[in-house]
Amino acid sequence: MFKELECIDRIEISHDSFIEKDDRENSSDFHLELVEVLSPCYAVLNKLPCQLATYDIVISRKFPRLAFFNKEYFSLRLVSLDFKRQAVLDMLTMANNGLVHDIFKDLDQAESYVHYTGLDKMICHEGLNFCQRIAEAGEDGYFVDYELSLACAGFLTELSRHYHTRVRLDSSRFPSSNVHYTNPMTRSGMIMNYLVANIQDVTLEKMAIHFGYQPKYLSRLIRQLFDQTFSQLKTETRVSISKSLLELTAKSIEEISENVGYPTVSSYYRAFKEATGMTPSEYRKIRREG
Repeated sequence: MFKELECIDRIEISHDSFIEKDDRENSSDFHLELVEVLSPCYAVLNKLPCQLATYDIVISRKFPRLAFFNKEYFSLRLVSLDFKRQAVLDMLTMANNGLVHDIFKDLDQAESYVHYTGLDKMICHEGLNFCQRIAEAGEDGYFVDYELSLACAGFLTELSRHYHTRVRLDSSRFPSSNVHYTNPMTRSGMIMNYLVANIQDVTLEKMAIHFGYQPKYLSRLIRQLFDQTFSQLKTETRVSISKSLLELTAKSIEEISENVGYPTVSSYYRAFKEATGMTPSEYRKIRREG
């Protein structure tokens, strides 16, 4: 299923948005749902307001309810793909793509999704166009399904190139358990998800208990995955969250300071200016005027 939506103000997308009347009984080995942004908009991802650029993609095995919005008209493309020949995707994609494997196969979590950005070179966009042309050719059968599987494998493989710079960890939602058995990218995402969700009072010890690690081991793992200490990662995440809140909400600086876990507004100001070179007020003014 390929469907383009033109929207204004706000629209909520969920798993039901991808189901057509005749498809409710459809069964397949592999099911994929994604939203491609065709013109800039905003969304609430991982409970945070985010600005989405043209060709950004949010991809899931079963799409949770997510809100997309803008004061001006914006366009989205909804894509739902089903394959009865999983072996093709296993051969070409899953074995070499730990992130896809974790999200779409072994860890089938209804709330999991990945936000890809920086796709403005249009290769993924054209890959989806190719998939759409095959799917809408009006034919059915083994060869069409095989060809569509190949096209989708190419699209997923392209998403995987430079994925460490294309996947936004703070606005993706990764599986929340089995951190010990995932690939490094998924593990980074799971740690980031916990950090974002608990940013007000997160500590290394609390995070270690959540994931079943010793604090010293978790500290080494964070340095290995993020090339930062836990304290540096926490500060960077606080600043990142506050940037989104400053730009995309009407919350006061005092509220934002409290939301991201600073004990005083003055300590928030110091941390923000040290990280960005400007105060929260200056950042908000520049982003809204620019």
